[in-house]
Amino acid sequence: MVIESKLPLIQIPECSVIEFLFSNPFNIHSDKKILLDAITGESLTFAQAKDSILRFATCLRERFNFKRGDVLAIYSPNQFDYSVPLLGAVAAGGSTSPANPAYTPKELAYQLEMTKAKVLITHTACLESALEAADSVNLPRSHIFVFGKHIVNGIHPYSQVFLSHTRCEGPVHLTSKEAKETVAYLCFSSGTTGTSKGVMTTHSNIVSNVLQYYSIEQQFIKGAKDRMLGVLPFYHIFALAICLHVAFYIGMPLYVVPKFDLITFCQIVQQAKITYTCLVPPVILLLAKEPVIDQYDLSSLKIVVSGAAPLGADLSKQVRKRLPDTVFKQGYGLTETSPVSIVEPTDNVIDGSTGILLPNMTAKIVDENGKEVRQGERGEVWLKGPNVMKGYLNNPKATADCIDKDGYFHTGDVAYQDMHGHFYIVDRIKELIKYKGFQVPPAELEALLLSSPLVADCAVIGIYDHEQATELPRAYIVVKPGISPSEETARAIMRFITEQVVYYKQLRSVRFIDAIPKSASGKILRRVLRDAAAAEQKMQQEKNKAKL
Repeated sequence: MVIESKLPLIQIPECSVIEFLFSNPFNIHSDKKILLDAITGESLTFAQAKDSILRFATCLRERFNFKRGDVLAIYSPNQFDYSVPLLGAVAAGGSTSPANPAYTPKELAYQLEMTKAKVLITHTACLESALEAADSVNLPRSHIFVFGKHIVNGIHPYSQVFLSHTRCEGPVHLTSKEAKETVAYLCFSSGTTGTSKGVMTTHSNIVSNVLQYYSIEQQFIKGAKDRMLGVLPFYHIFALAICLHVAFYIGMPLYVVPKFDLITFCQIVQQAKITYTCLVPPVILLLAKEPVIDQYDLSSLKIVVSGAAPLGADLSKQVRKRLPDTVFKQGYGLTETSPVSIVEPTDNVIDGSTGILLPNMTAKIVDENGKEVRQGERGEVWLKGPNVMKGYLNNPKATADCIDKDGYFHTGDVAYQDMHGHFYIVDRIKELIKYKGFQVPPAELEALLLSSPLVADCAVIGIYDHEQATELPRAYIVVKPGISPSEETARAIMRFITEQVVYYKQLRSVRFIDAIPKSASGKILRRVLRDAAAAEQKMQQEKNKAKL
């Protein structure tokens, strides 16, 4: 059956992102600080942000002949003024493509080449890699600028060039049709398998998702009294939409930090009385288990939204016991859905659930043949709504492979829906372990492992065994301080799982490592673990041959 959202339809304005953000429906005072550097105390008021964005856009058009269809790239950790170039390029009629600041020059060059970026804004810490990447794609250095106030290696701060521009024009106006077709952002998928793809997020996509998300939160967050901490990376669609855009739209002060550090996080929450933030499960794991948490007053924190990876029910219970004044809840979405499609209502959180379908959306849960399954049965989630991307950049085949003729985006995620309309994401189809014909979801085993007193962090993958002609579940484990990574510990961990799951879900091997490889958004990089396992198998095969 087609699953309809139970939430009331909302009216979505057919306009550009900039016109939407500047419409100021919440009567944000021009002198209100809405963007703050949580470390240095620097800030931008609503009026200053608006003026800087429009001044930036005017300079782009007049000095760099930046026009519709052109792209500006940002290669930097979070900055309090990240919104200025981000929205400035969009106000000029073009698109912004934010890049992971941890990218190598080769990875950045790929994104610059794919997007044909005309201007690059970077950070001094990333400058060397930025210049190398820019040189490889023939992006002139006169089109490269840095955040900050100082010239570095001949590269000027963007503020000296763009914000000193004498003229300041309004944003490019888009018709209803243009808002639905014009690309505002080009975020790139995480690329854990294969080559990363540029996701074309239109003005209408992002405006829709801000309103869809805010509709479920509007009775719980208020721009006039709440304060948000922006700690997740802004190059990722989760923080880009839910932190930058939602905070800007409702006038909620956004305290920005360049990267996550547990002590810094606790200090800022305590000092600034932060009430709202978005996190990923690895950070929530720290909040649940690290002793240092008890040294800080985090009682101001009302709501934490978890995304980008599954938040297990056990971990959810653990962190709620540690911080009982805070609501911890999940949201679900993808870069391709701008990103949020499903989120837990703040007043009805169910541990382990990712929530209910947002307004103006429909969904299907289907089997391997694309046939809709009954409520409560597992299958792949298909999503349809105004927040579904336009498609993949320069890749019509990949677009056609995942968006069907009816407009449903095929997520590749396995889920089921309960009788109350709550969704539960089980796993990625491509990550399911096939053990002798049975499907074993890694996320389920990982959630159980994280409840073990021996385990600090973990990841589970399937290792193909040629002798048994099947995949075998293997756990990669980071043990807690004071626990020995021994054979005895491995057996104890395997027994812990055996006692809680059916035989085909049992672990067949354990490996100890210092840290689980993850992307900046918190996703487990299973490809890295698979590569390590393959290298281990190859080495073992060579040893066996040598013995012969």
